[in-house]
Amino acid sequence: MWFALPPPNKHKGEPMVRSRGLVVLSLVAFVAFACGGSTPTTTNKGTIKIGVSLPLSGASASDGQPTLKGAEFAVNQQNAKGGIDGFQLQVVSKDYAPAGTPDPAVGKNDMLALVGDTSVLAVMGPFNSGVALQQLPVANQASLVMVSPSNTNPCLTVDLAACHFPQIGFWPSQLRPYGANNYFRVAATDVFQGGAAADYAYTTLGLRTVGVFNDETSYGIGIAEYFAEHFCKLGGTVVGGCTATAAGGVSGIKQYDPTSTASFAAMLNSLKAGGAQGLYAGGNASLKLCVARNQSNGIFPAGSAFLMGDGGVDSECIDGAAAQAKGMVGTVAAEDQSKLSADAKKMVSDFKAAMGSGPTDFGAYTVPAYAATQTIIAALDKAIKANGGNLPTRQQVRDAMSSLPPVSTPLGDVSFDKNGDTTQQIIAFYKADAKGSSSSELTCGATNANVCWEFANSKNYAGQTYP
Repeated sequence: MWFALPPPNKHKGEPMVRSRGLVVLSLVAFVAFACGGSTPTTTNKGTIKIGVSLPLSGASASDGQPTLKGAEFAVNQQNAKGGIDGFQLQVVSKDYAPAGTPDPAVGKNDMLALVGDTSVLAVMGPFNSGVALQQLPVANQASLVMVSPSNTNPCLTVDLAACHFPQIGFWPSQLRPYGANNYFRVAATDVFQGGAAADYAYTTLGLRTVGVFNDETSYGIGIAEYFAEHFCKLGGTVVGGCTATAAGGVSGIKQYDPTSTASFAAMLNSLKAGGAQGLYAGGNASLKLCVARNQSNGIFPAGSAFLMGDGGVDSECIDGAAAQAKGMVGTVAAEDQSKLSADAKKMVSDFKAAMGSGPTDFGAYTVPAYAATQTIIAALDKAIKANGGNLPTRQQVRDAMSSLPPVSTPLGDVSFDKNGDTTQQIIAFYKADAKGSSSSELTCGATNANVCWEFANSKNYAGQTYP
């Protein structure tokens, strides 16, 4: 998920999360997904810390907590096998959403604290791309590896035209001022999320005119832009126009200020009057995104299309949409658990038995967090071995990550390209529907517990060309 800094003086939130300490597990014999290939040993060379940077409180908890637990579970399993090359692993978690919404300034301070702890040799996270924007230069200066399970902003790794829009305004070279790349991710980017959703809206749903809006975060701005560009390219129309504005971007995209917007009625009525057959919402459930769905009642027909990216595919969105939740469609930049291998499904069942399966236990990015942590452990193993079995430096870990062979994970064999992006670009589609409506269920509402995100389908879009 990506969320970058909004325009000056604008609220810039993103989803939620809480902190949780390590859970001590009994010894688990896990052959599949061995992290680093080290053999059990009684040697204790010390402790290597893996930092975890996530939004862990309030409205963000349904995103961050399940992600934290995915990292913890990977570390717990590795320690149950004797650690790695004589070292024990420890998770050090930081919460950059203490007030309930992600705060990039807090995230930057968290990274400064992790950099200051010399035992931290890598970081799993962050969850939000706007926080990565602030953290990446700090970690880059320290040669500290970052592996995100959920950042989807393409501008973190690839210099695209939209990266230079004033509302976004950052690109890769700005974020690595001190040297070689130290940033990697296992999630597909919003170019693919937005593009895939546009394909779905135009081809599967048969929509020809849509209303598009965002929450003024750069996550919302970007994913709405990629959706609108591709929808227009397919021959569809965005209410307000497909032409580019002077600053760049599709002219018809609307915005709302989450700090001041209580009623979406005026915007929704305007989009309906403009001929919108459905809506695409770019942004975060924690910033009222799905309240717009609730307030569309009486303006748009019941069951009309309401599509969004992964910022809304959580329990907070289902609760915010309330009685209008059913029928919403969202994308997630990761494979659904039902499509995983048999060994991967066992990992999920073992996780749920040990860590829980509630709205703040297992979520869309639990398995990606587990996989991201596995790549860190594999890089640590490689760096330790290259250093004669001794504690490696952060630069040695970074070098190991940059040349890491494919790592066997529940997501499949994970590898990274020269930019640090995963070579997979899997997008999964979910529909909010009655609990148990499909054979695979992601998560349900907390207060709206009978409505859940039910898996629909998924596809690897690697090689697909989108705007």
